[in-house]
This record gives sequence, structure tokens and C-alpha cells, in this order.
Amino acid sequence: MRRPMAWLPTLALLAFTLLLPAAPVRAEDYILGPDDVIAISVWLHPELERTVAVSATGSIVFPPVGEVTAAGLTPKQLGERLADKVTSYLRQAATVTVTVRDFLSHSIFVTGAVARPGRYGFEHIPSVIDVLSAAGGALTGSDLSRVQVVRQDGDQRHTLIADVASVLRDGSVQNLPKLKAGDTVMVPALQGGTVAAGTDGASVLGEVGRPGIYPAAGGQDLWAILATAGGLTARADLKNIKIVTHERDATAIIQVDLANTLKRAPHMPMVIKPGDVVYVPSTAASTYGQAVTAFAASLQVALAVLNVAVLVAVLQHGGHY
Repeated sequence: MRRPMAWLPTLALLAFTLLLPAAPVRAEDYILGPDDVIAISVWLHPELERTVAVSATGSIVFPPVGEVTAAGLTPKQLGERLADKVTSYLRQAATVTVTVRDFLSHSIFVTGAVARPGRYGFEHIPSVIDVLSAAGGALTGSDLSRVQVVRQDGDQRHTLIADVASVLRDGSVQNLPKLKAGDTVMVPALQGGTVAAGTDGASVLGEVGRPGIYPAAGGQDLWAILATAGGLTARADLKNIKIVTHERDATAIIQVDLANTLKRAPHMPMVIKPGDVVYVPSTAASTYGQAVTAFAASLQVALAVLNVAVLVAVLQHGGHY
């Protein structure tokens, strides 16, 4: 009997996803929350158009009316509130339309053996299979029988096992754990798979060409690991690179000014160890919602040595902790 080919689970995942009914779209009923990215337009006043993110405190800043509470409102309700304020400013009736660009207050992190690891926002939290589909599906060599759902409840972290392989065989979607906003879905690799695993790699996140896990056994120079990750993007903030590391049973956050290093000591090594997380922020991002879209592009190593809550807190506060 011929053995099934390794890529069949990926094709099965795609086929199964295509058979699922589409989730109803009711964006007008969506309740805004922190990190959501919204587009605001004012009829006949294109100069007032803005794309903003809801802050951690639930507010937005919309010139020329200033700070406005957004969390807890639907896009329509927020548009009406902004219309009242803009009408007072313009001294004429104004119509304001609010559209949700990224549903990041309802987001899931996906990491491991998937095509596009990263953070994905949804209007309604979907099933594990829908989330894997959004991340481009599982890679060849993935172990779909042991997909992990990591959930942070305060200081406690719980891991649920989702046997996606069985669901693909018998269609029993109800046997998969229900996801919650903030969960991390991790797809492990089979023994001998092509995805880096274990604790011999370092995670590189943010403004790099290819966020992911890269070899760091024995220590790796920061410049080298950034080059391996596809190099820095044009929006990379060289002055505020953060390295999350583990020293003497404690988490340490190191800030590196690579721009200054280039001027003063371009050959001075900065060693990255297995389990470290290198985060390259964006010069264009001014809020958490914009800055960490690529957060958890690969946390398979980081989760083993660091608390997810620590990483989230670091990035929420602009890399300061």
C-alpha cells in the first residue's frame, strides 16, 4: 500500500475550508475595542479623512475634534458621535462614515508550521480551521493532530490540543476547542519537518522581510540574524530595536540603537541567544494596533522560555517595560 503524500493534509484543509459556510457579515453591529483600526471619512471634506487605531484606553484622536471614546460603540454610533462634533467645528451639518479596517480587538495569533504566521483580526472569532486558512494553511511536514491553542488567563497559561487531522477526516468541527480573542494557535512540525522548533532558535518580529524563527545555537550576531530574516524594511526604526531575553530566571528587555552603532562601532557584536525575541518597531506606527500587526509571526520558541503576557506588555507600551 502506498503511503499518503505529506502534502495531502494541506489540500484537505483547503478543500474543507471551501465547504464551510461563510460567516455572516454584520460590520454595522460590530462593537469597537482596543487595537481596532478604523477609517473615518467626512462627506465633502476629504481633507479630514483619517485612518486611526483605537488606543488601549478605548479612545481615538481625530483632528480637529480631539480625543473621542470609541470602545463600546458600533461604527455607526461612533460616526454619529463624530458627526455631532464635526458639525460644531464646521458650523454646518456633517456626515461621518466609520469603517473598520482591521478587527484587531478580536484577533488570534498564529505561529508554527503555517504559510503566513502572524496576527489575524476577525469580526467574529472563527473556528481553528478558519484561522489556519487565514494564515495560508498548514505547511508540508506539519502535525495537524497536535495543534495547540495557547490561552492566557491573567498570570496563568493554558494549552488546549486541537486534533485538526481527525476533523479533516470525519468533519466533526464541534470537537475542536472554541477560540477566544487573544488566543495563540500553534501548528507543530512532524519529526524531521522543515519548520524550526525547539529552543535553538530566536524569534525575529516586526519590520523585517521575513518574520520567523532563525537558528541561534551557540549565539548569533544581531546583524546576521536580521539579515537572515530578510533584512530591515524601509519603515524599520533603527533607534529602538528591542531584544527580549531571559537572564537568571528573569525577563530582560534590551533596547538597541543600531543607527548609533553604525556611526560609532559598526563591528561591535550584539549576541542573540536561543529563545531571544528581536522586535523591530516601525517608524510609521504610532499605536499598538499598528505597531504589532506582525506580532507573534513566530512564537514557537518564545513561548517555551518567556511569558506571552510579558511580550504583549512590552509591545503595548512601545517596547518599554
